[in-house]
Amino acid sequence: MDSAIRKIQKALKLADRNSNAEEAQAAILLAQRLMAKHGLSASDIGSDEQKQPEAQEGKIRKSRIEWWHRKLLNIVADNFRCFSFYASGSYIGFLGLPEDVEIAKEVYVFAEDALRYHSSEFLKTRVNYFGSRKRTNALKNDYITGFLQGLREKFKEQVETESLALVLVKHEVVVQANDEANWKTGKPIQMTSLGNGEARA
Repeated sequence: MDSAIRKIQKALKLADRNSNAEEAQAAILLAQRLMAKHGLSASDIGSDEQKQPEAQEGKIRKSRIEWWHRKLLNIVADNFRCFSFYASGSYIGFLGLPEDVEIAKEVYVFAEDALRYHSSEFLKTRVNYFGSRKRTNALKNDYITGFLQGLREKFKEQVETESLALVLVKHEVVVQANDEANWKTGKPIQMTSLGNGEARA
């Protein structure tokens, strides 16, 4: 498992800030493929980890949770065999098997950083929007919306073309732990949008 996590960390590291948004998304998709490949090999050899699984929580500290943090959290959780949870003004996190939680956290942190960076870079090319902070934030939200939608669609395509659906099914102990957790549903976070098609594309 350590080897799989190291490979994922290396893949994410290669897609640094010199990469474009598509390369960042490609690194995230590669992380899913590596995780899925490890999941298959571990079950093939019947590892002890597979025989005695335990659900675990992994938290990421957050003083402020923005609307897109939740959406990104859900996308990563859905594609890395985890459930997501959060406490406003405190933390966000994943619930899953220990190795899946560790990978999901790595991917989330990378994806959040990539989204912040690339949305800021996009705004630099749209100087005419800087007259109004509200308008600038709305355009940024359009870009983030497009990025998240594209990432979700690419995950779906990868799962279908590489037949990963069964590999990504959450373990029964994780499902049970989630049912027993009784997470509270947070209030919706308002976000402004310009409906800018170019930004979303």
